[in-house]
Amino acid sequence: MTALAVPIKKGLQKSLNLLWLLVKIIIPVSCLVALLNHFGIMESIAGFFAPAMALFGLPGEATVALLLSFFVNFYAALGAITTMSLDSQQITVLAVMIGICHELPIETAVSSYTGLRIPAAATLRIFTALGAGLLLNLIYTLAGGG
Repeated sequence: MTALAVPIKKGLQKSLNLLWLLVKIIIPVSCLVALLNHFGIMESIAGFFAPAMALFGLPGEATVALLLSFFVNFYAALGAITTMSLDSQQITVLAVMIGICHELPIETAVSSYTGLRIPAAATLRIFTALGAGLLLNLIYTLAGGG
């Protein structure tokens, strides 16, 4: 029985460490976005980006989640998304875009080891994410929504 206890203990410790890391990212970002919302800053951001985000079927405030995912990490975007009222179609479109183009600086540097130049890799990922968002929104629109 003790042979089983060691891997379980290590697994639980790793799980708790990961949980703590996520808590340290998601809660502060959620609070920051909630404060931006409370003071009307989020409304200004949403209003400014609403025309562009409408192409993807997303509200303007989804810009915050996209930018956080592109330049910080997926978990920061998740913290922002938790403060928004999005329907299943919007969450799906946003998730696909984030999945394609998350952590842009880090993953672009990693992809440079394959021989792809950094500007080309970043441009490719950004345009692929935008194209996928446009296409998925078009599919949802033609199919009658989510």
